[in-house]
Amino acid sequence: MLALRQIHTAQNQQVLIKLPPEFDAYEKIEVIILPVESGSSSPLSAKEFVKRFAGAIPDFPELESPGQLQEREEWM
Repeated sequence: MLALRQIHTAQNQQVLIKLPPEFDAYEKIEVIILPVESGSSSPLSAKEFVKRFAGAIPDFPELESPGQLQEREEWM
């Protein structure tokens, strides 16, 4: 997965994003806009990160049982 993270200052409710050449192969891209809180220019600590994003990723579904495994005799 190719990802790009940048922080921009909005001007007149607009933002211009210049994409690096790696995105040339894609006709469509997804853009997600998140506000940056004032004074939060430093990276989040692990504890702050978990507190902010906990629950953002859905739980993975339970895997189905592979069924009954075949029993084999020992070789040696």
